Amino acid sequence: MALRSFRLLAALFMLALVGCGSLPANIQRPVSHSLPASPDKSPIARLAADQLPAGAQSGFRLLPLGSYALDARLALIRRATQTLDVQYYIWDNDESGRAVFSALKDAAERGVRVRLLLDDLNTAGVEELLQALSSVPNMEIRLFNPFCCARTSLAGRIATSMGDLPRLDHRMHNKLLVADGALAMVGGRNVADEYFARNRVANFIDLDAIAAGRVVPQLAMHFDRYWNSDESFPVTYFSNSRDPGFNAGLLQRLLPPDAGRIELELPDKDLLELEPVSKELRANHLTLVPGLAYAVADRPSKRFLPPEELESGSLMTGAVNQMLGAGSELVVTSPYLVPGKPGMHVLQSLQRKGVRMTLVTNSLPATDSAFVYFGYARYRPRILKAGVEVYEVSASTSRDSKPVFGGGSSRGRLHAKLAVIDEEVVLLGSLNLDPRSARRNTELGVAVDSPELAKQALRIVEAMKAEAYRLRLEPEGGALSWIPPNEDDDQALSEEPGVSAWNALQRLLLNPLVPEDLL
Repeated sequence: MALRSFRLLAALFMLALVGCGSLPANIQRPVSHSLPASPDKSPIARLAADQLPAGAQSGFRLLPLGSYALDARLALIRRATQTLDVQYYIWDNDESGRAVFSALKDAAERGVRVRLLLDDLNTAGVEELLQALSSVPNMEIRLFNPFCCARTSLAGRIATSMGDLPRLDHRMHNKLLVADGALAMVGGRNVADEYFARNRVANFIDLDAIAAGRVVPQLAMHFDRYWNSDESFPVTYFSNSRDPGFNAGLLQRLLPPDAGRIELELPDKDLLELEPVSKELRANHLTLVPGLAYAVADRPSKRFLPPEELESGSLMTGAVNQMLGAGSELVVTSPYLVPGKPGMHVLQSLQRKGVRMTLVTNSLPATDSAFVYFGYARYRPRILKAGVEVYEVSASTSRDSKPVFGGGSSRGRLHAKLAVIDEEVVLLGSLNLDPRSARRNTELGVAVDSPELAKQALRIVEAMKAEAYRLRLEPEGGALSWIPPNEDDDQALSEEPGVSAWNALQRLLLNPLVPEDLL
């Protein structure tokens, strides 16, 4: 998807125009709060309590495989009996999106309280469906930082909101699902085919985790802050019809009964040698790795914070401080990587401490944002001079390698946001290492102190590196070269792989046009 590139172009275009759309100041938002886990009433809560390792504060199950991640979401939703709190940045009206929508609808119809919060930037394709779903009893839907008008197309939304750029440039990038207050899913995946290895053209290499234990109420608390914030608007405010019969008919048309009957290609085990979550749950089991964890999220009102408060209180600042504490090793994966001066200061500080550093990001053919890639490419020589091992994920796997992240012959794109510090601490969530995540978008994640989880996370990173080019600076002249996946150093390429003359022209023409702060 080229959403990031499109948003940047739209932002530049909007700077020259003035529009008339606006949102009213007084909106009724009934306040509601997460419910605590109740093992007496919820099989999920009972299982979470039983499967948490003895003496553990929290427990985690990593999900590196796209098909497993969709299977896990559907399994948790279908087994919930009390509450479902769901928060996402992107939710497409495709096969995967409709399957999860259908599961939420079924849950609401059997009495589960469903609260769904979506960022409004990408909801044009599901606008009618959201309106229809809002008529389902027990299901409430809110939109974060919404557009005011012409809501059935992104172009129409932008055209009627030209004067509202400072507000609309701030988005909710969080991803979270909490089932019965007992099990949560957190990580990098949105809800769309390409996040679950179901797209025939390109799929994301991503990572989620199921969480249990004390960290789940923390995540639920962050959801409540967003749900009850002034940034969240009930979707019914934008409805064109208050007729329940009309909405019921619309829902029948947009979400037919067979929408939830999606076929999943689930390997017997993933690269961590674990079985699908649905299979484990059927056996009243869930593999969890113990850890000491806490959840962190930006404030919903992040866009209003003064610079000094933003610098001290953001999720990015907390993550950077954790990384600066590394004593021996730092391993980071980030699909959108624009370090800027602050990031370079971090890398150089760690270099002086003798910390071994590894960064995994996208190659130009793999990225879905050429703008951000160009911003990253400016820093590549300096990153390498700071002693960092840099890997750029190839858009396709080599002939001899098995696509361990799924997707078959489709192109692979890194989307996982992960850091492993000193083989002990794991940072996982929605945070990219770029200025937009630092200053404009809200983010959510978890920090887990767990050598066992760190070992699993590093195993996943090794699989990513096996599908990536390793970069190096040539000793004579300092030119960049790229060593292909599974090749020796003497097979290094002097030309950037997969970059066409058109790509080079894009970089020449577009690079100067986009301020780094927008990337």
